[in-house]
Amino acid sequence: MTPFDNFFFIGLPYITIVLFFGGIIYRGLSGAMSGHRGKWNLSARGDYLWATRSTGFFGRASIGPASLCLHWGVLILFVAHIVGFIGGAYAWVGGVNFFRWAGLGGGILLLYGLTWALARRIVIPQVKAMSRAEDYIILVFLILISGLGLYQSAIKLSFGAVAIQAGPWVGSILKLQPNAEAIAGAPLVNKLHIIFALLFFAYFPFTKLVHVLSYPFGYINRPFISMRKYIGLKR
Repeated sequence: MTPFDNFFFIGLPYITIVLFFGGIIYRGLSGAMSGHRGKWNLSARGDYLWATRSTGFFGRASIGPASLCLHWGVLILFVAHIVGFIGGAYAWVGGVNFFRWAGLGGGILLLYGLTWALARRIVIPQVKAMSRAEDYIILVFLILISGLGLYQSAIKLSFGAVAIQAGPWVGSILKLQPNAEAIAGAPLVNKLHIIFALLFFAYFPFTKLVHVLSYPFGYINRPFISMRKYIGLKR
């Protein structure tokens, strides 16, 4: 064990947990990033930046498949990682294999969607004008994480070792008995994948991505939206 391993695989996970949950609660209840700063309430609407800042009105032909791939990729990867961690912790071969194939498919979908999303922000003038530094940072983070994950799975074929090493480590973190010895022996690419993921989740509460936590609550009681085709409006 080195100081590098102690910080990134014992200290950083707890820093990430505190920032992730603490940041979401504070921002959701205080309007921390808006003019409602310091006014505590029980609605995320106190913070007007708790939104997607959608750019879907521009370049719609390019966003459909990319958006589907991005969202389904995230969902598949979330499930695959949970199953993979459980499989690694309990030596469950079926779970590890599911992690391999579902993670590979989900990673390809996610990387495709992320690449398109980044290209849209660079190529389409209206989307570029609406973009902030945060939008690019999020995409770069996710591209790095998914790219490193695909490299492990498709090229290094180290999916099984990752699950076996990461499963017990994640369990020790959750039980407040951190033990990074297993993960300390992992290849550098595996470590970088985990480190970038931890940094991303620590940054998550301070980005527009917190809007996902409003689903489905904000959709249950919202009024219907009247939609009109552009052809009809021209008449």
